Amino acid sequence: MLTMYKQITIKTLDKQGLKQSEIAKQLGCHRHTIANVLQRENFIEKQTRAKGWLFDPYQTQIQEWIANDISILRMFEILTETYKVRSTYVNLCKYIQARFPKQQEAFGVQVTAPGEVAEIDFGYVGMFSGPSGKLVKTYGLAVILPYSRLDFYAITYDQKLETLIKELENAFTYFCGVPKRLKVDNMKTAILKNQHYDLEFNQDFLEFAYHYHTVIIPCTPYSPQQKGTVESGIKYLQGNFISGRTFQDHADMKRQLRNWMDNYANQRVHGTTRKVPVQVFLAEEKGKLQPLPDAPFSFFNRGVRIVASNCHVHFANNYYSVPSCHVGKEVTIRWNEHLLRIIHKGEQVALHMIRSDIGVYVTQRAHMPDYKVYSQTEHQARFEAKFANMGEDSHQYFRHLLKKEPYWFRIVRSILGLREHYGDAAVNASLKRALYYHVRDVATIKNILEKRLYVVEIEPKLLDRNTTENILIRELTYYTTSV
Repeated sequence: MLTMYKQITIKTLDKQGLKQSEIAKQLGCHRHTIANVLQRENFIEKQTRAKGWLFDPYQTQIQEWIANDISILRMFEILTETYKVRSTYVNLCKYIQARFPKQQEAFGVQVTAPGEVAEIDFGYVGMFSGPSGKLVKTYGLAVILPYSRLDFYAITYDQKLETLIKELENAFTYFCGVPKRLKVDNMKTAILKNQHYDLEFNQDFLEFAYHYHTVIIPCTPYSPQQKGTVESGIKYLQGNFISGRTFQDHADMKRQLRNWMDNYANQRVHGTTRKVPVQVFLAEEKGKLQPLPDAPFSFFNRGVRIVASNCHVHFANNYYSVPSCHVGKEVTIRWNEHLLRIIHKGEQVALHMIRSDIGVYVTQRAHMPDYKVYSQTEHQARFEAKFANMGEDSHQYFRHLLKKEPYWFRIVRSILGLREHYGDAAVNASLKRALYYHVRDVATIKNILEKRLYVVEIEPKLLDRNTTENILIRELTYYTTSV
């Protein structure tokens, strides 16, 4: 086919009076081609002759394979092995694109009112130095107001919910207000499940949205065009901030990001709106945003526990009490740096300050059943009465333990166990001897009982070790009585 230039040249030379043979010789064409061009009234801009494909004889079969979702690679294998077609995989792909083009889906332009919505998305930006100084996966979080195209960007090193909430609060502070809706992708930190009519949100993210009086709008799975503004924002962050820059550490990276965001990203003329985002925001959108709440959102981590029979749940190597009516039931625990909340069926049933030590039982008296509740004074009175019933010496020994032993109840319970085996009289006499020698070891008291040392006359004891005198010196009365 002759080009448009040659067709015009042929007609022009013909009008100038040249013969067809001369035109053909001058342009290097056959004289019949020159005649055909001169006979046509219009010029031919494009080749219209249908060109056949090597795969045309198998068009019906290929159409069936496409309907049955058979891959192009498998089609090529069948055509090569079964039908002995000699071609390439690339040619088959071009043939299918030409003969069975996919219908492109049309989308409308999303127009939002000022202050109506903010779009949110994470994007991987590479391996950079993290807070520890080591190379870690680094993500960019973009929060964009589609109306004004004002952008907020943050650098994060994970996509946890706590990180998302923290940076969203920073974004709201940057915007000096809260949009009415948050359009989010199907990130697991916010949307647990989004399948047709089965929609499940992260409970903590719902509480965050409720605190800021905003509504979560999830996008349809595999439909990035529903939040095209923030999708392009992530690409803009990668291509215009990350690329071509070097960062000393994570602090330097965040410092450069804030400077780029304030002085360039939001100050440029936007390629779509042809307006400066910060100017549109200040003039038209800032006043439409909802005010920030008086207090920031208190984020609590979440977990599940079963209340043990002792009315406690285990958390971080300590044990915290729960009302006795919840024994054996599943409860939700919520915690932050200082507080532990215990929740059952949406109602908070216990609140504790988190202890930093290990192996401690943190118990509130009201959580225990009435028949299990004893105050310190009630415990003491109950055990003191039992020792007084054994005899006066036992009572004095009990009062001695109260002064000397912070964990006196352990020794008391052990002595009461000896009482059941040896009787009140023997234990009372043994405690008299133990008190005389300031013995508080249960094993020694048991030895006195087993060897019946309580019937042996008590020898005068040495002077108190705490005196400044020689501890080996006895009182003189010891020697006068022995003569």
